[in-house]
Amino acid sequence: MSSFDPWIAAALSMSAAIALVGPLVLATVLWRALKARWLAWLIGAGTFVVFQGVLRLPWQIALGLALKEKVAADPVVAWTWLAVSALSAGLFEETGRYVAYRFFWKDRTAVGGVMLGAGHGGIESIVLVGLNLAVSAVLYVLLSRGMTLGLPEAQLVLVKGQFAKLTPALALAGGAERLSSMAVHCGLSLLVLQTFTRGSKRWLWAAIAFHGLSNLVGAGVSKAVGVGPGEAVIGLFALAALAWTVGWVRAERRSLADGRLA
Repeated sequence: MSSFDPWIAAALSMSAAIALVGPLVLATVLWRALKARWLAWLIGAGTFVVFQGVLRLPWQIALGLALKEKVAADPVVAWTWLAVSALSAGLFEETGRYVAYRFFWKDRTAVGGVMLGAGHGGIESIVLVGLNLAVSAVLYVLLSRGMTLGLPEAQLVLVKGQFAKLTPALALAGGAERLSSMAVHCGLSLLVLQTFTRGSKRWLWAAIAFHGLSNLVGAGVSKAVGVGPGEAVIGLFALAALAWTVGWVRAERRSLADGRLA
């Protein structure tokens, strides 16, 4: 591990702050500016916990560990596993959103849908990414100061080796990815909402496909080319989701305004 780099420490801390605090800032903005309800955020968060944390991650992690050696040795198995992971995330999470709308969140407004998506993506950001980034920032500072923290030698070598490859740009990638993911989650929430407002499950399948494809292409490009190009690709998916999200919310607000003026 190289000597302490304050820029890497700052970048890790910034990424952790984005992942941990960003979702709450977004929810607060939606609440204050658009009068979105916090209940939608909580239902979205609960949806992620149940359909990802309880129904998907346990078997996905166990299967990943069982296939670890084959994934490392065989590129075909590695890419197949990447595709299964990406597409199953879309299937479980979007089905979860459908169940949430069907039984727990009856508000069919675009604003409510965005808040539900903010909760879904927000709890993912906080629990799965933000906490890990915060721990990484602390570990980086302490290990670079010569502390071992009682870690076994093999694990210490592994962690130091990972930090040695880190650059400020890579340290910021985690935060950038969370911004893109939040935009995608809000957009996907609105896609699933169309299943109810337009009466067709084609919108649910569109959400599953978009979710799985964004995961697969983003992770695939990162694996084949590098983290930077992978994040750029994910950013393109996020821009597309942001475009229809803003469009639907604006259209809804214009419609409400026209109704009040009539």
